Amino acid sequence: MRLAPMVRRWLLSLFPRSKKRRVRIADPLLLRTFQNQVVFQLRAVSMGAKDVDAAVARLNSGDRSATTQLWFAIQNMLTAAANVSKACWGQSGSLAKERKLLRKSIGISNKSPLRKTGMRNNFEHYDERLDMWWEKSKQHNHADMNIGAIGGLAAIDSFRELDPSTMEVIFWGRRYDLRGLVAEAERLLPVAEAEAAKPHWQP
Repeated sequence: MRLAPMVRRWLLSLFPRSKKRRVRIADPLLLRTFQNQVVFQLRAVSMGAKDVDAAVARLNSGDRSATTQLWFAIQNMLTAAANVSKACWGQSGSLAKERKLLRKSIGISNKSPLRKTGMRNNFEHYDERLDMWWEKSKQHNHADMNIGAIGGLAAIDSFRELDPSTMEVIFWGRRYDLRGLVAEAERLLPVAEAEAAKPHWQP
């Protein structure tokens, strides 16, 4: 249904499009609030890692039904890690300058594995990856949610894959180290918890 121009202008006046805010973290209360968000997401990464370990143990015992649990856990880990990235750098690094104090307070560097969101994007925008695959794949083979490599496939035909020897997630040939992600989350968590627990009036 198309709206008349006058009605459309009236609706836009009620709900104007807001420009993206660029708020610099300077006030201790805002800093503590962001730190608590980071703590929550780091804990989610750790919980996801435990779920991955539990699923791998079930798979090693012969329970193939744990495959779904494994990929749920991996997706949850990647999502939580990307939320840390967004808190510390903004979407696609767009607020890196404004969030510098937050990063400094918890000791996270620009080289942190938590900053990378490419693998999470593969999961979240899976529909777009399917569109690209359909357009570019020559054979239209589709391998997904595998544990271990399947030989003879073009990179674009191999979607979500886990290398159990390195615990790396692979998507279209690109690798993401889960162990490094978990190690970084575990390193940062006690620091972030201590910072978030400080009074909001204390710098």
